[in-house]
Amino acid sequence: MAVKNNRTGIALIAKDISYIKEEVTEIKAKMEKDYVTRHEFEPIQKIVYGLVALILVSVIGAVIAMVLRT
Repeated sequence: MAVKNNRTGIALIAKDISYIKEEVTEIKAKMEKDYVTRHEFEPIQKIVYGLVALILVSVIGAVIAMVLRT
């Protein structure tokens, strides 16, 4: 009885491993197709950071101007 359960367990493990391999392959393909690489995202990141910095400098400058006027 133990030998039969052992064979069944091994078969289930092998089936699970093949399922996991298929899932990993699908995930890998989706990542390559749908996601942006760090290198591709870098110019957009620089533009956004620049705009945020510009807005923050403007706000801080306006606050300082208001304080100096009063």
